[in-house]
Amino acid sequence: MRYICAVALLCGLAFAQDVPRAEIFLGYSYINADTSGLTSRLNMNGADVSFVANVNRWAGAETNFSTYYKKLNESGVQVSLRDFNILFGPRLHYKWAFAHALVGLDDFGGSALGGSSTNGAVGGAVGGGAIFKISNHVGLEGGGDYLFTRHNLVGGSALTQNHVRAVAGLVFTFGGSATSAERVTPPAPGPVYTPLSRPPQRPTPHATGAGIRIDALGIMVTLGRNAGAEITDEAPNGIATLAGLHPGDVINAVDGKLVKTPMELAAELANVPAGSKVRLGYLMHGAWQTETVVLLAR
Repeated sequence: MRYICAVALLCGLAFAQDVPRAEIFLGYSYINADTSGLTSRLNMNGADVSFVANVNRWAGAETNFSTYYKKLNESGVQVSLRDFNILFGPRLHYKWAFAHALVGLDDFGGSALGGSSTNGAVGGAVGGGAIFKISNHVGLEGGGDYLFTRHNLVGGSALTQNHVRAVAGLVFTFGGSATSAERVTPPAPGPVYTPLSRPPQRPTPHATGAGIRIDALGIMVTLGRNAGAEITDEAPNGIATLAGLHPGDVINAVDGKLVKTPMELAAELANVPAGSKVRLGYLMHGAWQTETVVLLAR
């Protein structure tokens, strides 16, 4: 119960600091387990649950729970084995991929002939995976780890067990980095950023070799892997930057209308007077986020 409370507190702190989001993963897990020579390697099936509180778009804190079960028949004796671990550590993101390094407690035990035993020891995991979005808040996640434990399974000193773990399941995301219009302060009149500066009367696009310049948002955009307008450059104090959008993010909607190319984004903004509020839909950190409201540059 105290572990669950700790996770809830961690997620609460993340929201209090206005981090992009939190994630909950629920899925199946498989482990190819090393028994320090007690038996041949074991294939064990189980479940995996992880909680991630992101402190920014690149990094977060992860808590991972997993449990596995196996039944054996050794010389006519039924043996039931189980393994449970809880691990903590940092998690790093880049678009749809992630990597983590976790450490914590692993508890291995078994029962046979009416008796049982258990052995708790240190454990850790190093690995990563990928997330494929199904909707704004649901995705498919898969990953793998090198998982190690330090148990005394055969008597004597504790030995390191080298395991291989794979997981697959659903990930649910909560919160977002959307910024309201009241929290975005328009830049002062005049040039915003020298490479992008040209005070327009209305947000007119400018084509260059690097893409299209959107003065109303203070960004350069181009057509990337995802439908929409991928940001390639930004003004340090531009509207998009103040709203939390940066190079690599993709704008794909204006006031609820989808835009599939940089030209469509420019066309939609060209019809909106300077100083107006607009709602932008966008892809950030490899996930579609809730819309953000911005004031177009004057």
